[in-house]
Amino acid sequence: MNKKIYFILIGILLLGLISVSLSQPTEFNEVEVEEDIEYEGTGVENKYQSLNQDGGSEAPQPQEPEIIATEVREETEEMKKKRELDALPFFKRQKHWYMEITFIVIIIFYVINYFIGEKTNRDLVKLWGRKFQPIFEQNFAKVGNRDVFTIIKINASTFTFICTGRENCNGAQVTLDLKKRHDLFSVLLDAFGFGSPDKVTIEVALTKDVMDPLIFAVVKQKALAKFKSDHEDVNLFCSKYNQATGLSSSFGVLCDTDCLPSLFLKNEVVSTLNANENLFESMYFTDHSLINTKYQKALQFIFKFPKVSDIDKLVLLTKMAVHFIDIVAKVELPKAHKQKAEKLREKAKESVVKQAHQDRQEELQKKKFEKMQKEKEMVAKMTPEQQRKYDEKEYKKQLKKKASGKYKVLLS
Repeated sequence: MNKKIYFILIGILLLGLISVSLSQPTEFNEVEVEEDIEYEGTGVENKYQSLNQDGGSEAPQPQEPEIIATEVREETEEMKKKRELDALPFFKRQKHWYMEITFIVIIIFYVINYFIGEKTNRDLVKLWGRKFQPIFEQNFAKVGNRDVFTIIKINASTFTFICTGRENCNGAQVTLDLKKRHDLFSVLLDAFGFGSPDKVTIEVALTKDVMDPLIFAVVKQKALAKFKSDHEDVNLFCSKYNQATGLSSSFGVLCDTDCLPSLFLKNEVVSTLNANENLFESMYFTDHSLINTKYQKALQFIFKFPKVSDIDKLVLLTKMAVHFIDIVAKVELPKAHKQKAEKLREKAKESVVKQAHQDRQEELQKKKFEKMQKEKEMVAKMTPEQQRKYDEKEYKKQLKKKASGKYKVLLS
């Protein structure tokens, strides 16, 4: 059975159990309590007799008190049952266990799904490792944190892999962000089309002495605005490139100088991207990286993890990513474009310094204002005599401050 249909059935079953448990009426008995009120006539008669003796006048004859007969009701069959039921232990008193059964079923499904989901993700990582280990061993001297090919588990859905030892770069990090298959709630969301796909992110930190000043990105058209807002350098320096590149209409190109598309989007790259556009997310080169502030020059590639049968498509994209390390490191911008890029960065640097100075001035003004406010509040609480002394002290302080800026010149 299809996994999606399986999880939809699970969701419907759980919802059905919850709805049945909530729809059960709560049974309770209302017991009416009647009090028997007994009237005694002796007190009333004695009262009237005393009035007759004291007043001498004829007192009105007391009315005969109404005698209300109380009837002792026999205990109903229903009350007997209730009393017997209350005497039983709780587990025997409970008639319906729908809510408890529902929670137990949810817990069982969650535990089972956790182990199944974790194993599925682990198998995907092993498959990726077997398929891509040769590629990274051919292009890097050291793969993994040890002497062997090592993939580090961050959590049940995130795995990372580091490789170093290659010309023009300090190293590369590969991150596998898989679906949260171990989380039942995420699985149900994914079954209804609200989940995120499995992704592979390749990040490369270039050495400082390579790569001209440039920022270049290829992303999906529908993600252009979000990509710019998420990347400050792209938002600051880049604009959309509207000329023909040979790429599919689903792609968008961002660059800080117009010569970059012709330098990076060669025929082989264009054909690879067009053939695998369903797996491609973004390609991003920058000399102002915020991914890791220690390494300003960086490359980033994000691909979707394909079906197992289409894993060779991801192999082609990964080889392209590794190939770009040397291409970007050695590319030389035309002189005019390089000067333009440097001017843009100088202008941005001046803007940052100016903004930082302005922020410092605003902070100083704020502190000065707060200090003045505190002094005013303090003076307002002083007595007239204290205020007079305070004013004299401030006046002397101002005179001393002015005098410190003057110099006496003695003529001999």
